[in-house]
Amino acid sequence: MIFCKRINEDLSVREEHEAAHELLFRSIEKLYGISSPRIEKGEHGKPFFPEHPEIFFNISHCRGLVVCGFSDSEIGVDAELIRDHSPRVMDRVFSGSERETVLSSENRNEMFFRFWTLKEALGKCLGTGVFCDMKPYSFELSGERPVCAAVKDKIFFQKIIYEKWVVSVCTHDPKIEFIFEDQ
Repeated sequence: MIFCKRINEDLSVREEHEAAHELLFRSIEKLYGISSPRIEKGEHGKPFFPEHPEIFFNISHCRGLVVCGFSDSEIGVDAELIRDHSPRVMDRVFSGSERETVLSSENRNEMFFRFWTLKEALGKCLGTGVFCDMKPYSFELSGERPVCAAVKDKIFFQKIIYEKWVVSVCTHDPKIEFIFEDQ
């Protein structure tokens, strides 16, 4: 289950973070009847509920949008506002085929963030973030769902929301539902 909520685009990063946690706590109460569970972080900073190890979650926030995802197995979510992309980041993180796809796209910024959020979602699901070498995790966007040949045991989902944000999800769960809350 993926919850998405629009927020004021003028919020600070700290306020975005707080809005993401507010969505997380509201959503976990709605889904599981659990009120304000304690959050801890794993070895690489991945958050978890120590009293509820059966519930896996992840959150993301960016200018104007907060997202949280729940699953019965590891999950990673990432959201980004589509904006000017960084060629340096692309050269450092993207595979050759991903760079070619971005550079040949009519909408380079959107395509950049489609790949970027997939890599972030994968890193968050694995618990490493994008601090490991992400070039070997090359994505294909030609089918119904994004695919990463280097990671056969994960399923990826991606949505463009309001033609403004890209949200990507990495999980084992083949059934993901997106729920949108009004601002």
